[in-house]
Amino acid sequence: MTPVFAPRFMPEDFACRPGYGVHRAVLALVRAMRRYRFAVHLDVRAFFPSIDVARLRALVERLIDDLRFMAALDRVLEAGGAVYRRPDLRAFAGLGADWPPPGRGLPIGTATSQFLATHVYLGGLDHYVKRTLKVPAMVRFVDDVICFGDRRADLRRWRAGIGRWLADARGLRLKHPEARILSCGGTLNALGHRIRREGWQALPRARRRFVRRARGVVLEAGRPVDVQAAVAAAVGVRLF
Repeated sequence: MTPVFAPRFMPEDFACRPGYGVHRAVLALVRAMRRYRFAVHLDVRAFFPSIDVARLRALVERLIDDLRFMAALDRVLEAGGAVYRRPDLRAFAGLGADWPPPGRGLPIGTATSQFLATHVYLGGLDHYVKRTLKVPAMVRFVDDVICFGDRRADLRRWRAGIGRWLADARGLRLKHPEARILSCGGTLNALGHRIRREGWQALPRARRRFVRRARGVVLEAGRPVDVQAAVAAAVGVRLF
């Protein structure tokens, strides 16, 4: 799917693609905070469980006219929807009785889900934000969308526009439709980091998760490992 959809990716889309990732997304956020006065941080309520698989299938079918491929995709989509029809799994995932509707959703954590959700289902949002709303700076990491500007009124208008697009074009809801407009002179907590114009640091939860991952790399290998290279791979940077 990548050769078909990659030409449509926007540079503001940082997740699940080579050469991008969390580290570069954080750097982009720092640059935007240094340039603009205000920001708004939006995310989608229960994103993966809320994906409308019929809409997703239609988005893929517009560009891939291959019956065998679509038959395989149908099996993937049906498996995802089945997960969120089970009451015990809905409760485990913290899903309410009102949202999302049963039968929607992609399973979290699989490579197919990451690509389909991040690039196919939400890729159109990037084009809407940049071309229709004319937002000067944006960073998107899966369903986390951070927009920047110099007037609070613009941020409020963009926030409302993004909420309408998500509802009308994708059947999704914002987690916080009235998310606060933040000053870029303060702190932005996003993507597991506490970010300021002067720099950034990992939030405690992200640090604990990183330590567990680093420990797992060493213990599971059962042999001497290049810890430096493993750490670099985990944070998405190259060592020279």
